[in-house]
Amino acid sequence: MNYIVPPTCVPNTYHGECHVNHIRKMQASFGWDWGPAFPSMGIWKDVELITVENVLMSDVTVDIGKSDAVWEVEVTIFFQLLSSDLNKWIKCDLRAELKISELAIISNSKVTVLDTNATNCSIVLRVPKEAVHLWWPNGYGEQRLYNLKVQSLIGQESTEKNIRIGFRTVELVQEPLEKGLSFYFRLNEVPIFAKGSNWIPASIFPEETANEETVRDLLFSAREAHMNMLRVWGGGVYESDFFYNLADEYGIMIWQDFMFACSMYPAGESFLESVKAEVEQNVKRLKNHPSIVLWAGNNENEAALYGNWYGTGSTSIYQEDYIRLYVNVIKAEVNRIDPARPFVVSSPSDGLFTEENNYVGPNPYSNLYGDVHYYNYLKNGWDINHYPHTRFASEYGFQSLPSVFTLAPVIKNETDLRIDSDFMLHRQHLPAGYNYMKNLISMNFRVSLKNTYQDFLIFIYLSQVNQAVSMRIETESYRQTKSGFNANGEGLTMGALYWQLNDVWQAPSWSSIEFGGRWKMLHYYVKDCFAPVIVTPHLSLADELTIYVVSDKLVPISDCTLSINVYKWDMNLPLYTKKYPNIVIMKNMAQAVVTLWFSNFLREAGCGTLAAVKKNCIVELLLEDQYHMQIAPYNYVYPSSFINITVPNTEVQVYVDPTPIPGKLSNYLDYRVSLRSEKIALFVWIDVKQICGRFSENGFHVLRGEKNITFHAKEAVTDDQLSNDITVVSLSQIYKFKTGFM
Repeated sequence: MNYIVPPTCVPNTYHGECHVNHIRKMQASFGWDWGPAFPSMGIWKDVELITVENVLMSDVTVDIGKSDAVWEVEVTIFFQLLSSDLNKWIKCDLRAELKISELAIISNSKVTVLDTNATNCSIVLRVPKEAVHLWWPNGYGEQRLYNLKVQSLIGQESTEKNIRIGFRTVELVQEPLEKGLSFYFRLNEVPIFAKGSNWIPASIFPEETANEETVRDLLFSAREAHMNMLRVWGGGVYESDFFYNLADEYGIMIWQDFMFACSMYPAGESFLESVKAEVEQNVKRLKNHPSIVLWAGNNENEAALYGNWYGTGSTSIYQEDYIRLYVNVIKAEVNRIDPARPFVVSSPSDGLFTEENNYVGPNPYSNLYGDVHYYNYLKNGWDINHYPHTRFASEYGFQSLPSVFTLAPVIKNETDLRIDSDFMLHRQHLPAGYNYMKNLISMNFRVSLKNTYQDFLIFIYLSQVNQAVSMRIETESYRQTKSGFNANGEGLTMGALYWQLNDVWQAPSWSSIEFGGRWKMLHYYVKDCFAPVIVTPHLSLADELTIYVVSDKLVPISDCTLSINVYKWDMNLPLYTKKYPNIVIMKNMAQAVVTLWFSNFLREAGCGTLAAVKKNCIVELLLEDQYHMQIAPYNYVYPSSFINITVPNTEVQVYVDPTPIPGKLSNYLDYRVSLRSEKIALFVWIDVKQICGRFSENGFHVLRGEKNITFHAKEAVTDDQLSNDITVVSLSQIYKFKTGFM
């Protein structure tokens, strides 16, 4: 090629390597803003020696179509002819068996002839609709999978392959609206709000990305947090069969990027031929999984062209190369092999509108089309008013630091645990990353951090609080706009996939789960804001408080009651409670149930003068059904930043019930844990130093003097061991310790 294909190198802060876009390896292994550079060499997957005489059954793919009465299961078997006599035709007996139950099998047989012009054949099974159960995403129904056995007999040589399939329909709905197009997934004719995260490889070392223990723990944590979708990001790898099998079992839909990210790429014939083979191999391998609901051509490469990230400017060759690679090769191959599954050329993009504009849209960040990636480290993350009303938020996030217990194994000594240590500076790959974190923290907390060990611990805590609250508010802003749009036509949001789920090393990042599997405060908050039903506030710049109830359930819930509990900072019982009974929660909708002028409401509640009410009180939201059972996680309205508030001075006491209870996460016993505080305790973070396990809740507020939670053990532990291993911190302790806070 006689021109540069940028970028030649990653940014200096990545401490990475150059020219990764010319090599078909894990793009992130040459350095990224969340991970180190460890370029791999050699073969990193298992090598098999397969002995056959003439013909190898290389792939089996399944296309499932639905008519009025039956599912049509088209099984396509691909063969490689290995005989040296290319003029010889080969007779092949084929049989496909679908096991519906222990007593019911649907089968079909076929005799075919293979030669150099016909190396694949198909068998169709017709399955009555009532004979099988649908596959549903997590939270919408069960994930029923069925075993399909395919056999071929050539002479005396028999070959068999077994795969699992699920019955479901999927559509990416992009229909005209008054302004723009919709963008949402419809499974089994039901609109699905995608709740989830972005998946990076489980390890920076390719050979470790398929570690089953790590993958299982991460996907289980995603399911526990009510996620129903993960985006397999385009800078990593095509994941292992184990990963996709588990996604099938857990009901986690997969948005599958092809492995091209944040670069221009070559478009020479040899490169395109290599990519064509890459696409064919992976689509054939993965298309049978019901969890995969979308193919996407790349990550942010259209945005890079649009925004001139790499100095491509108006040079047409880069746009021409872009279309050659992603449209003429990748899109064409996907449509040939897997025509029924949706495809988008890039993320973010304007979806169909981008295609109408020759695949490089006028603005891939438009809120009226497609999906959006949104990051803003300059505005207060706790202010809901600046978040976009987009059709689908496929990336968004804030950084935080991992736990000191996660960092401890990789430091030389305690001096590494300083904000400005060489160790911590080297591991921060986002330019100005620590300054962004400090600035965001300072918008809501009185803080003056020094380069000491104690202040480093405070920085960890406050960074996780800020990340958790910011992400909860942003995520709930997307769920609030599920069913409506603003005057500009923006809204009807049907997806929230935050960046990022997991980590590949011990470092500051956007993750909700640390390297090693420890949940950050964010993951506990995600579990709440992704709950099937939530009650969520929206405080406008004009001081108008609107409370929404958002439900993903497919049936309405009648006769519900919203309670707004107002607490003064020096009390542990509500100062005032306002109840709104007889609420009908509509199915699969976001609805505003209460709107009020917030400061006036606080004054009427007894929080003081109009000028001081927001400094004196905190508001708790509780949603109950007709049987007085809580049906949504608690939520809160923080009237003011904590810069202006005198946080109660209190100590949180922890008690472990010595009587264990049956385990939830494993066969090991769990324990009940009680936390008590004489005054309101905010953002209470309870942790264990060495014991493997996690708590049922964390990062919570103790408003009524006591909070009861459960420790879910993942190893054998006694109550004494747990009591001695627990640490607890709250905002009160931070403010009390830090000179100048009070």
